[in-house]
Amino acid sequence: MREIHSLVTMSLRAVGPKTCDPEITFGGPRRVVKKDKKKDDTTCDDDDDDDVSITCPSPPPEPTLASRLLRSLRDNTTLPQKAYSGAGRPSAADVDLSHPWVLAAYPPRTSNLNAPLDTTDNGGSEILTIENGNHAVECLQQFIDALVESGQTGDTRLGVHFFREWVVAVIGEEAAKQLLEKGEGSSIDPPNKKRRRNVGEYSHLQLGSLSLHNLSLASIRTFKSMEMANVGMCLGTLDLTGAHGLTDSILTNVICGGSFPRIKRLSIKNCRKVTGKGLASLSKLTELTALDVGGCFNIHPNDVVLMIQNHPGTKTGKLNEIYAGGLNWTDVALESIIEETAGHLRGLGVGFSPYISGPMLILTLKRAASTLDRLSVPFCEGMDDAAASSLGRSLPKLAVLDVRGCSKISSLTGLMDGRGAAG
Repeated sequence: MREIHSLVTMSLRAVGPKTCDPEITFGGPRRVVKKDKKKDDTTCDDDDDDDVSITCPSPPPEPTLASRLLRSLRDNTTLPQKAYSGAGRPSAADVDLSHPWVLAAYPPRTSNLNAPLDTTDNGGSEILTIENGNHAVECLQQFIDALVESGQTGDTRLGVHFFREWVVAVIGEEAAKQLLEKGEGSSIDPPNKKRRRNVGEYSHLQLGSLSLHNLSLASIRTFKSMEMANVGMCLGTLDLTGAHGLTDSILTNVICGGSFPRIKRLSIKNCRKVTGKGLASLSKLTELTALDVGGCFNIHPNDVVLMIQNHPGTKTGKLNEIYAGGLNWTDVALESIIEETAGHLRGLGVGFSPYISGPMLILTLKRAASTLDRLSVPFCEGMDDAAASSLGRSLPKLAVLDVRGCSKISSLTGLMDGRGAAG
């Protein structure tokens, strides 16, 4: 008899027509929900749009076939870790500075975190892999990527059942059941009744990374579905780059409304409906360590500085990475952000800023020399050979430098000589 090998990889990239509904794939056949005429607790109305009504469905009585296959992938710890090469992210420029949002070195490191990958046979052949090496999460992430690439996302295909499956993939079936038993995300505790979650109450749950990169059709339905599915209880990294449906209201009332208390890294890059009002609400994400708001042209540098001043993570040193290229930074605004973060700032992005001068780059960034290891200043006219040489000497911990489009830099010799002189 021919041996049938164990399942190693399952792909959901065959997205199919719009009638191929992930909500049925993971939730089973649609069931009629009986509504209470006096009060319908399963319906969540969006405050901004009276026409939007979102129903929170009950989980299926038994996991579907696709769910069982995914859960078997999650529990299989004998598989070798596979390198993750997300289609649609061909370069590090898509998310600032080496796309630090969903990838991690494997095996995990305890030191030399910024060192290049060791791919030699003697060094153990390090690879980049999806965080936690979770094949079920990787499969669901590739499915989202496929929807985006095929242009068949819509605002209903990623619903509550899909995101519930993502939660199970991250924390396991038992932990997900316990969340439902507590009333989280069910009709017992509808998400329109806001309450502040205690971060410590869920600190034992594993954190996952979710990328909705370029999901331009994501709407209030998508984010409410995430909320109802308890995604926020185990979400540590959220990439919303290019999610043009993200608004101030969604950011303030859903993401920063108390249901996503554990977010550590957030990218809202190129989300151009977000303004300073929505950015100010990020002070409620008390666990936030890294933020990317590059390309949000309705946000002013002063809005970023004000948010940093008001964020509790600034005083504790927890908020240590700020990427805000394309906002027309000035010398004064750059000085303000360094003044607020000096002593704990690890990553900074202020690219596409023609008003930043070379001397101010040198003077201000020296104050962050003890901690700064990632710097992104592409297309900054003030960045020239003299500034590069000086920064090479004054920033000894710098491991990642982005100077694309800095036409006044004619050679990297000064930069390398400066690093050599700094030891």
